[in-house]
Amino acid sequence: MTFNASHSGTINVPATTDHLHEIREFLRERIRAAGFSEFEENGIVLAVDEACSNLIRHAYHNDPTQSVEVSLAIESDAVTVRICDTATPFDPSSAEVPDMPTYLQERRNGGLGILIMRRVMDMIDYVPCGPTSNRNMLVLTKRRTA
Repeated sequence: MTFNASHSGTINVPATTDHLHEIREFLRERIRAAGFSEFEENGIVLAVDEACSNLIRHAYHNDPTQSVEVSLAIESDAVTVRICDTATPFDPSSAEVPDMPTYLQERRNGGLGILIMRRVMDMIDYVPCGPTSNRNMLVLTKRRTA
């Protein structure tokens, strides 16, 4: 399959959960057009949705004056999604993995977003803002299955 600019792109939305559907649609149409399986597409969209939802709810507190930028790059063998923000840095790899038996016993609601990202994506990299950039960047990569 030939990959072109329609398989990549960037979307910038206000930091409210009302705009999560725009991010999902943006991802779906490009991933589908690039020929990834429905299973791969659903996993990638779910992982990115969880990352953006966490960012919007916990870092931006649903503040529409803030924004979330999602960039997508699709190659023949992988999808790379970059989520950029200007919130207080938070590295998802520093979060503890929930103990699932306890989680289920307590009938908790939420708190599985980072676990989902770790299980679905092949690589998760986090670059906090620093001296050269005022933006944090979460990079999620999923390799195409055979």
